[in-house]
Amino acid sequence: MAIAQAPLRYTVNLLHLQTVCALNYGRLRRLLPGLEHDHYRFHWDQPGTEQALMEVEVLDRATYTDTLLIRQTTTRLPWCPRLDMEVRIYHDAELAEVLRFQASRRIPAHNRYPNPAMHARDEKTQVNEFLAECLDHCWREGYSDVLPVGWLAGEGSGM
Repeated sequence: MAIAQAPLRYTVNLLHLQTVCALNYGRLRRLLPGLEHDHYRFHWDQPGTEQALMEVEVLDRATYTDTLLIRQTTTRLPWCPRLDMEVRIYHDAELAEVLRFQASRRIPAHNRYPNPAMHARDEKTQVNEFLAECLDHCWREGYSDVLPVGWLAGEGSGM
């Protein structure tokens, strides 16, 4: 006679989440070296649509953290709804974590399922992985309105 077992309880894979956040920190440092400006814009061309635009705005600066607002402001990308996320950068821990995604104010590391908002059990991990994809796309396909320091002086201009 088989004994029924209780379903396995979901546990957050903290190592994976922290790894994603650490890699996102590196991606942001590569895209926004020094974070010396308060506003950045990345453009890329999408065939058959208007030019895509991703904006990054520094909302808050503190000794060990910065808070960014990242939004996609292109109006007509049929495959992508308007993006709006708030990201906290922890410089001492070298992590970048999504605090808010779209209309969700706080993203818990674990959600009961089902839930009224129909968030996935690992919603926090998924939105941080999505941030990684957005940052990688900006790095591969985008170009920025903010020129790197030294560009006008001829450093890095290829001359």
